[in-house]
Amino acid sequence: MSALTATEIEAYLTRLWQQPVRVDALARIPGGASRETYRFDAHTDAERHQLILRREPAKGLIDTESATEFRAYQSAAGVVPVPRAIALEPDGAELGRPFFIMQRIEGGEVAGSFARDPFGASAPALGEEFFGALGRLAAHDAAGTPLADHAAMPAADECWRIALDYWDGVIEEDALLPQPIARAAIRWLRANPPPPAQRVGIVHGDYRSGNVMHDGAGKMLAMFDWEMAHFGDPLEDLGWALDPIWDHFTPGMASGMVPRADAIAIWERASGLTVDPAAMRWWSLFASVKGAAIWLSAFREFVDGGRQDPVLAVSGWYTLRRQDAIIAAQLGGSVFDPVPALPSSDLAQVLIGAGIAAAGAGEKMGAVDAFAGSTLTVAALLALLGAQEAEKAAAWRRADIADMRRLLGDDAPVTAEGETLAALDGIWSTLASALIAHHDRVATDADAERPLLDFYRESAARRELAWPL
Repeated sequence: MSALTATEIEAYLTRLWQQPVRVDALARIPGGASRETYRFDAHTDAERHQLILRREPAKGLIDTESATEFRAYQSAAGVVPVPRAIALEPDGAELGRPFFIMQRIEGGEVAGSFARDPFGASAPALGEEFFGALGRLAAHDAAGTPLADHAAMPAADECWRIALDYWDGVIEEDALLPQPIARAAIRWLRANPPPPAQRVGIVHGDYRSGNVMHDGAGKMLAMFDWEMAHFGDPLEDLGWALDPIWDHFTPGMASGMVPRADAIAIWERASGLTVDPAAMRWWSLFASVKGAAIWLSAFREFVDGGRQDPVLAVSGWYTLRRQDAIIAAQLGGSVFDPVPALPSSDLAQVLIGAGIAAAGAGEKMGAVDAFAGSTLTVAALLALLGAQEAEKAAAWRRADIADMRRLLGDDAPVTAEGETLAALDGIWSTLASALIAHHDRVATDADAERPLLDFYRESAARRELAWPL
């Protein structure tokens, strides 16, 4: 993948602005798996422009296009705090691949998605702004906006089906192994559709704490990453922002800012809409399924892309397992809370040592090169997560296999035996496929379905990894 150069940007802006342009301070910045993101300064005789460039990679994680994101920024301006959209080149021009340029906003903070207590005492104030802005987006009449000229507007009673069909298809295409928990959720979502959308509006698609820039004192400066923007039910965004995956390890705190009930109340006041509990349950479960689809795509890209981006590995491993546990809980499984064991094997200790060393090196490197430093730090995180997996990899597979054979009874398929992880994965995969088909047959029988839901909760808990930072 070729790196972007200042010379290429200078040639483009010189032609666009019809005057000589000098580019300096060009640096790739971390964050965002669907676009390459660069910061730079562009100088003309008159002034300095502080800019961000987002370029499509050769192959993207999420099926989006720069034109959609650019028009979403234009359409949200004045409703939600966003950077000013400056230029769009869907054909790539001098830069080879589609890109767009927007204003760079300085002086703010962006929390890591899994940072603990990232907002401190300013969390309630930021929650008011964060969920209030989302409510205003839901209230906004998007007719005539740049996005409306670019994207289709679904019927109110079709929003849920279009969204579910899309992410169901992603799971079907990208999952490397059967996904019985996600399939159980999709089965329930199709059998229990929500009411029609109260209004159809702009959906950000990834509205969460990791995409908001704030001033550290409760003021929201900008919402970024509109690459999944589309038209749909505004409850889709609310469900995503409320998903426990973004709670920053404080259960019940929406996006780590305010209690869930407060977040909904703020959104209702700003949007003028009322949150129907049945609709919210549907969109909350859908959000978790959508998350699972994204994490599965991340791991597929990690594997197919030559295992080069450790962010994709973390998403498709740690995050997917946590999302499975969230889905299983929503499906109503019984509480299963095993006591995690600290890694103690020789392999685990080697991985812990490697992780600590790499984390320290990443921190030092980040002072010079933010992107390289972040990449090394995430690689260190993989080693720390791997230390946990070294202790439980075979055990959780054996436990799942035994439970699935018990649930399937005489219908359990005959499988080859083996104790390597590859052999256990093959057995697990065969039984999981049979379990999905079995659940399809018994889903309407609550008594027959209950043991399956209990298993999903226990299986997810066995596999879940503790965040080591």
